[in-house]
Amino acid sequence: MAEIHHLDQGQEQPRGNLGRLRQTITNADTLVAQIRDGILGGSMKPGDFLGSERDISENYSVSRNTAREALRSLAALGAVEIRLGVKGGATIASGDAEAIGETLAIQHRLSGVPEDEVLEVQSVLEGLAAERAAEQATPQDIELLEELIGEAETLVNNPTAFSDSSLAFHMAIAEAAHSQALMMQLRSIRYFIWPPNNKTPNPKVAENVLKSHRKLLDLIRNQDAAGAQEFMRDHIEHIRNQHRKLREGGRPEDAVCC
Repeated sequence: MAEIHHLDQGQEQPRGNLGRLRQTITNADTLVAQIRDGILGGSMKPGDFLGSERDISENYSVSRNTAREALRSLAALGAVEIRLGVKGGATIASGDAEAIGETLAIQHRLSGVPEDEVLEVQSVLEGLAAERAAEQATPQDIELLEELIGEAETLVNNPTAFSDSSLAFHMAIAEAAHSQALMMQLRSIRYFIWPPNNKTPNPKVAENVLKSHRKLLDLIRNQDAAGAQEFMRDHIEHIRNQHRKLREGGRPEDAVCC
């Protein structure tokens, strides 16, 4: 079990500059921070068993209610997995890139991060993904990209299905880069270009998308890392410009890219 630091009772924060008392930090908050820091610092690993509520209460010198509240917060963060029953308890969780991506996507929206800023970051990340894919892609990665283009060719008259297929192609490029960090970041911002039930890609848009995706695949297949990076960034910039036009009142039917 990780090193245990007993928690001070009734810990209170100092007053701010305006004399207003800051919110008191509860023992549950402190326990959450301690376990979070243990994970981030590497002293707690996936699969480490923290114990039952009773164990945690005793080991960290907090009440059962505090232990329960902290575990609920940690579970919401995806930091622990809780198993009920006689042999149950809390265990440090394994990473879940899909869940983390969705959580970050929600926070982007709730925090009001401008779409244009997100797409600017996406052009950098996807450019790097394409560059790495050209360097690292396996024959199996190339085969999957070819299959996804073939699938998309049958979906040009189905906007939502085509959009989902386009997303799968971009994520397959990220997979071909063989970088977990890239995958996690791209999962969190994918909803800005490919929102659920996206109906933007009409047949004209779909054909332009397919043309771009075929070019990207050729660059990756030919291991042209610099070319793939530049083309992908241009591709995302075209998308970014199109989204800007739509926000300014343009018509979806006039879209020329995905």
